[in-house]
Amino acid sequence: MEKTFLSVPLLTLLVAGSLGSAHAGPITQSASPDPVAQTTAVSVTSPAQAPAPAKKRTTSPEALKKRELTMLRKSVSLTPDEESKITPIISNYVDAVQSVKNDAAATTAEKRSKRKELHDQYVTNIKAVLTPDQAKTWETANAARIARLRAKKSNPPAAGSASQE
Repeated sequence: MEKTFLSVPLLTLLVAGSLGSAHAGPITQSASPDPVAQTTAVSVTSPAQAPAPAKKRTTSPEALKKRELTMLRKSVSLTPDEESKITPIISNYVDAVQSVKNDAAATTAEKRSKRKELHDQYVTNIKAVLTPDQAKTWETANAARIARLRAKKSNPPAAGSASQE
């Protein structure tokens, strides 16, 4: 009789925990081999305890520098001399943008203004190294890239579908 008395509440807890966790989120189990301890370790997340939204992905400054140089190489076919002049321009720009991004004292508007200023100077410096034809090609490629990014941002892909890029 005592076994039946304990197994009914235990079974009820197990079923309720399974249903609740299937609806609310992940299950965490203790390392204990005791089945009672495992059923009490079920984590149920209420709407008030919903997990915080995921942070935006961040890319390392080195990866940003490499990506920017790669995009320039692809769009305008840099000569070795041009590449040697452009590499420090990209490096300085990315480092300056990172320092603005990490400036806790600046407001969002101040950061945006400073980043725009840095970007305008960056474009001027890059164009100074490129030939007029290369500069025009680079501007066209950048405009197309920005248009793709804005379209992607305004029309995010449906959940589970593969990205086109």
